[in-house]
Amino acid sequence: MSIPADDSRSVHLELDVLDRAILSALAANGRASWGAIGAAAGCSGSTAQRRYQRLRDAGCVKVIAASDVLASGFGLSVEVRVVCGSADVTSLVARLAERDEVRFLATLTGSADVVAQLVVSDHRQLERLLGELFVGNGIRTEALTVLRTFTVPFSAFPGVLASSVGDDSETTTAPNAAVPDPAVDEGVPPLSASATGLERAVFEQLIDDGRVPLVELARAVGLGEVVVKRVLDALISSGRIRIGPLVAPELFGLGTQLTVWASVAPDRLSEAARHLAGHPSVAYAAATAGRYNLVAQAFLPNVGAIYEFDTTVLGALPGVREVDVAIQMTTHKRMWSRVKEGRFIR
Repeated sequence: MSIPADDSRSVHLELDVLDRAILSALAANGRASWGAIGAAAGCSGSTAQRRYQRLRDAGCVKVIAASDVLASGFGLSVEVRVVCGSADVTSLVARLAERDEVRFLATLTGSADVVAQLVVSDHRQLERLLGELFVGNGIRTEALTVLRTFTVPFSAFPGVLASSVGDDSETTTAPNAAVPDPAVDEGVPPLSASATGLERAVFEQLIDDGRVPLVELARAVGLGEVVVKRVLDALISSGRIRIGPLVAPELFGLGTQLTVWASVAPDRLSEAARHLAGHPSVAYAAATAGRYNLVAQAFLPNVGAIYEFDTTVLGALPGVREVDVAIQMTTHKRMWSRVKEGRFIR
């Protein structure tokens, strides 16, 4: 008998105190100048930029724009559980990864083989996509429409600074809006009924690179810098979009990621969602429509930590009727960014 060797090819870089401070400053204001980021982190602007670029070049970090699409009027978010049966999982995942509608994608252990988060305009588009994307012998899907999220991007890790990052530049944008308190707030309430064409265009330009210079952003949407800056500032200050660092969980030693589905008594759903969202291991928690009305993603240091999370966190959920926990084997997309061997490749 031999002990299997570690064949992991994921992220192995280590963060020091300064790296973490720079990421925290970016989480507070992802478009602040490098001078302002450095000042907040306690270093020069050139050092902050160099440290960030090293992490980005390694595929560990990228600054992006993210949004609660339902609350912000950009569309619907739908989590799709997929059981593949005799279908080829590899070909299904490859097909899904290419689609712009797919925001998150991972293969799983447990009762589902794949989980995909789709962003669609309405349920008619969802119906078309389910019929188009999940075709094959034995493929079964279960779509759970997100009704309310209880977490916001860039707050689970690395966290945000207590005060916002300032900037003396005339072109600086507003810092990210304050993070809702999961112990008090009823998740993220609707902030806008629908987004305008210009708001959509601005958001789409920032999904892959949240630090696109204003002059390039204005050129891409075909309007003047003053107009585009006004729209961008309004989107950020209202909380409809947030700009910050998308970080590979492995960079923080969180090598085990979970997808959790729970069925909770409706009168305890809000309480259970706030309880789950407030835990430091939980990066995402949302109330959904369907057999499971609470979904979450959690990041843990190793498989052994699942037992304590299962018994002390999930076991303490009020009103819980059923819980299904799946380990994410391979993540292929996170926040629309392609992932390969734990690294962002786009």
